[in-house]
Amino acid sequence: MDLKYDLEIVTPHTVANTKGLGRGNAGAVSLRNFTIAIDSTIYAKTAHLFRQNLEKHFDLPIKYLIFTHYHADHIFGIGAFSDVTTISSEQMIENMKSEGIKKQYDMRVKEFPKQDPLAEGVEFKLPNVGFNERLIIRDEDLHVELLHLGGHTSGTSIIYFPHEKVIFAGDLIFANLFPYAGDSTCNPDQYIKAFEIMKSLDADTYIPGHGRVLKGKNSLDIILSFSETFQKAVKDGIRDNIAPKNIEVPHEFAIFSEDMKTSSINHWYHFYKKG
Repeated sequence: MDLKYDLEIVTPHTVANTKGLGRGNAGAVSLRNFTIAIDSTIYAKTAHLFRQNLEKHFDLPIKYLIFTHYHADHIFGIGAFSDVTTISSEQMIENMKSEGIKKQYDMRVKEFPKQDPLAEGVEFKLPNVGFNERLIIRDEDLHVELLHLGGHTSGTSIIYFPHEKVIFAGDLIFANLFPYAGDSTCNPDQYIKAFEIMKSLDADTYIPGHGRVLKGKNSLDIILSFSETFQKAVKDGIRDNIAPKNIEVPHEFAIFSEDMKTSSINHWYHFYKKG
């Protein structure tokens, strides 16, 4: 198969691929002397193409690979960056070390290539460096900020590039899609707070974990409104003793996956039921 993993130019220093071949989006920013890659797709093959295209496009070495969260569609291509310093929140590393996740993902790495020929070479490997709350990477007059916000998973981070007002939001944003918010570590309150924090930053371009690039703060307003309506529907369902499958949730976004939608409703229901 003749694979292509073309880069989309978002701003002069920012690129992404949001077309879905790597299952999860990936992107990068170039500073003055090096490039920072963000997420590595689910496949080793797309990750290698991603790296090759980054090096050709920016003509700079890749110094860091940052992960937004631990899900396979963002980390399994790590092998293409074996000589690069990999970074995530400390909480993401703790997620990956947990017995249940490690067992599940070790099995996925073994079985995935049997199911999909593109999956040859995938790896489940811990990042080299973890950070708590906030990390700034500087290069002369440019810098990026890594902010651990939680929400989608307990270890979820965003990457903010103030120079070009860009935020890599990872899977906090499924652009114009019903989001997956059913991870076992998802905290719905932090999920909503994450959008409020992103709105407080001086950004107007948002690169999601899935779907196309969003422009303008109003795009965050739409997702925040959706999330708050979703939260209210779940809480009202609990109050009225309605089963999760019968709760009427917002439907203005296309369905990314029926299973993921159901999982999200069930998780939020049990989160607030317990709370």
